[in-house]
Amino acid sequence: MRKQASRVVKNGQLIDEKDFYIEKDASDDYVYDVIRVIDGRPLFAEDHYNRLARSLHGVGKNIPFSLDEMCGLIQKLLDANGVANDNVKIIIPGDRTGSDVYLMLMNAAYPAPADYEKGVDTELYRAVRTDPHVKKRNLALREATNEIIARDRVFEVILTDQNGDITEGSRSNIFFIRGDVVYTCSESGVLQGVTRKKIIDICRASGIEVKECIISAKSLGDYDAAFISGTSPKVLPIRRIGDVQMDVNNELLRRIMRLYDEEMERSCGK
Repeated sequence: MRKQASRVVKNGQLIDEKDFYIEKDASDDYVYDVIRVIDGRPLFAEDHYNRLARSLHGVGKNIPFSLDEMCGLIQKLLDANGVANDNVKIIIPGDRTGSDVYLMLMNAAYPAPADYEKGVDTELYRAVRTDPHVKKRNLALREATNEIIARDRVFEVILTDQNGDITEGSRSNIFFIRGDVVYTCSESGVLQGVTRKKIIDICRASGIEVKECIISAKSLGDYDAAFISGTSPKVLPIRRIGDVQMDVNNELLRRIMRLYDEEMERSCGK
C-alpha cells in the first residue's frame, strides 16, 4: 500500500493536506468531479472537463480554467505526490463567491478481480437527488448510503424515486440487459456520468441497442443481467439487487466489459 498523499493543489499552489479544510466542512455542498489517472494520463479528460463546466453552470458559475490548465494542475498534483495512478478530485465551492479550485488525490480503492468475475451485491434505497445533473456533494445521502453499505455488506446502493422507479447508484450509474438490448434510466433523472456516456456511445457504435426508459424496481426480475458504471468500477457486474439475482456471466455484459476496457486503453494511448 502506498503512503497517503500529503499534498493538495489550491488555486495552482501546493499546500499540505493538513491545511485543507473543505472536505471537513459540512456546511458547503461543493461542486466536484473525479477523474481517474492511469500511468499519469487523465482518463477521458475532455468529457470530465465538460461535465464539470455543466455542473458549475447549474449553480450559476463558470469554470475558471481551460482543459489544458486542468490537465496541468492534475500533473502538478501527481508530481508533488510521486503518484501516477489514482483518482483526482477537483473541488470548486459552489455556494461561495470567488473561484477557489482544489485538487486532491483520493487514494482510490478499485474493485478486486473477484468482483468483476463474480459480481457484487447491492441493495435498494428510496432517495431523490434535488438536481441530478449537478455533481455536488450531498452529505446526508452519502452518510445514509454508507450506513447501508456497511450494515448489509454490499458494494453499492441503488436509488429509487418516489414512484419506486430506479434512477442510479449512490455513486454510480446503472444498466440492465434483457435479451440483446441494454436498458438504462432516462438521462433526465440521473447524473450524466462520463462512464455512462462512454458505454452508451460504445454500445451504439458496436451495433448494440440501448434504450433509455423508466425501470421499475418491481420489474427487476424481468431482466437477465445488470451492471453499474463509474470512474472507479468501470463496468462492474451486479450479482444481486435486493433479493433479485442477476446473471454475471451474461454474454452481452461480458462483451460490454471488454469494449469499455479497450476504450480506456485507447484513451490512455496504449
